[in-house]
Amino acid sequence: MRLCRDSLEVVKAGDAPVIGFWGAPPRAALQAAASRFPGAAFYDLDVYRGARETRTVPDACCHVIRNCVDNALALGDRLHAVVAATGEEKCDAGRLAARLVAELAGVEVIRTTNPGIDRPAEAALCEATGPLKARVVRIMEAIVEPLTAEELEQARASRGEPTHGFWGTPPYPMAVLDLFPDTTRVFGWTRCVEQGRPADLDIETKVPPDLPIVFFSQGFCAKSMLARRLAARHRGMHVDVHDSLGAATMAKIEAFLRLSARG
Repeated sequence: MRLCRDSLEVVKAGDAPVIGFWGAPPRAALQAAASRFPGAAFYDLDVYRGARETRTVPDACCHVIRNCVDNALALGDRLHAVVAATGEEKCDAGRLAARLVAELAGVEVIRTTNPGIDRPAEAALCEATGPLKARVVRIMEAIVEPLTAEELEQARASRGEPTHGFWGTPPYPMAVLDLFPDTTRVFGWTRCVEQGRPADLDIETKVPPDLPIVFFSQGFCAKSMLARRLAARHRGMHVDVHDSLGAATMAKIEAFLRLSARG
């Protein structure tokens, strides 16, 4: 299986088909789709790619779900199918978005659920050191293209004592992650994905009691219930971001990271 990392404009201008996906579908479903559509690379629809806002999804909806729908519609005939996570490992909105895309894009939407592997995999990138955004991006890419033996060894070798934590899903905007130091450890749903257990609430809600953690939730996402409760319980910082990362929010995150590092 192969992941397409091209921009939306490049994909639309070319003639190569893609298979869209969102969330963390089970590997067997992705492999089955790859066999049915040989030569088509996978394209992550969760990511903001500058697609025209179709207003198909209300503004009062998670921006990631809006990305899924707008990207799928923008791809036009380059999109041959979608493998959609529609169970507890995504959210109810993922199930509803699958219905919308099937109707409006006129492509097959393969609905999947992912209970996860029996034994959780290693959280190598979550516990590594290095730029946080690059690590989170690679965790999501690994849904289609797993880490190589060399990448895994490098991640293990770089593991160090964390100074901060980031809890949540890959955020929109991803610039949130640029605020964190390289010594940030990853928790929440992103960690669940790396460990192959995207619907595991026990893993999602497990955090160390003494680490300064920013609990991120996307605006209008149900996971804000978890983020707010965990932040209160562990004296962390709950951040809820919708369409943009405002200067005030950035300043608050930076202040929390700076002051907690001193403490």
